[in-house]
Amino acid sequence: MGVIMPYGAAIREAMASNDLAKMEAIAEQTKQIVKGQGDMHVALLELLEAIESLKKKK
Repeated sequence: MGVIMPYGAAIREAMASNDLAKMEAIAEQTKQIVKGQGDMHVALLELLEAIESLKKKK
């Protein structure tokens, strides 16, 4: 099947396909990517707060 970058649309496409193998493959790929990102979502929230803080100072 090859590697599919698991962004929202690709995940939804796999779900819509009803292809169990495709769904399992993209789920596993996504789990590995999420695991490798660590606390990226927390870092993003901190970044957005820092941006807002700087905007308020101007």
